[in-house]
Amino acid sequence: MKKVIFFIILLPYLNSYSQSWYDVNFDDSSQLYKITIDTTLNPNNIWQIGVPQKSIFNSAYSFPNVIVTDTINSYPSNDTSIFYITHIADYGFVWNHTVILSGYYKSDSDSLNDFGLMEFSPDKGETWINLVNDSIYDEYLSWYSEKPVLTGRTPEWTYFYVSLVELGYVFNFEIGDTLYYKFSFISNGDINQMDGLMYDDLHFEDSYEIIDENSIGNIKSVVFPNPAVEGFTIEYENKENTILKLSIYDIYGKQLFSQHNIFENKILIDTREFPSGLYFYKLFDSEIKQQSCGKFVIEK
Repeated sequence: MKKVIFFIILLPYLNSYSQSWYDVNFDDSSQLYKITIDTTLNPNNIWQIGVPQKSIFNSAYSFPNVIVTDTINSYPSNDTSIFYITHIADYGFVWNHTVILSGYYKSDSDSLNDFGLMEFSPDKGETWINLVNDSIYDEYLSWYSEKPVLTGRTPEWTYFYVSLVELGYVFNFEIGDTLYYKFSFISNGDINQMDGLMYDDLHFEDSYEIIDENSIGNIKSVVFPNPAVEGFTIEYENKENTILKLSIYDIYGKQLFSQHNIFENKILIDTREFPSGLYFYKLFDSEIKQQSCGKFVIEK
């Protein structure tokens, strides 16, 4: 399989947030190197980039091009076609606040028999996570739209948006890891005069906090109870008896709470004003340049 790798260059700022994103709308030819249509395993791969000219697939979401299972012909039987988009995680997903995949799709296929797959691999292709329906990792995926229905007929452009941020606590993301996104279309033996699957305006985003140090040590910490209802305690080590700062963020990276000048080895947080959901915290010691990051859930 041919691999296409692209780099996102991030400039460091002191205690700032860095956000990187890229859009693949299939119209800017300078961006097409980010896409690999796999003709190694399937020389007759039917994914094509161009102007859709079919009965249902007859226009792009953003004019003029899309990626589609053939721009002119119906999809064939007994076919598996795949394209990949790869991304270098320059800073890893160690302390991220946002990891997003979103975009638009149309589907026109034999319901359940012919279908698309949307998958993600955090470990260079060893593990593939079905973003729409995964029995193992589904609890770590947060859909902020309806899950895409990549089979049957969806004749209008339909938006999808999924957050992958919690996978950072399942897999050991390292700086420079290559992340894979795989988009497949699979048909069975029946012959159907149908259009297949089509995507446009794919959007990839990650956001994380960076500081002026290249490496940060770890302070051990624990949260209880977790999930929390009205409050929780963060207990942590403070061997040097230094002053710490606590920050709490929502899944979009927005800071909701901060407390400075912490001397003790535990702190009680009142969460009655916090809505239900997933949150992240960071304890930071600016004197010895160490931190502790974790997550907690609020249920009401």
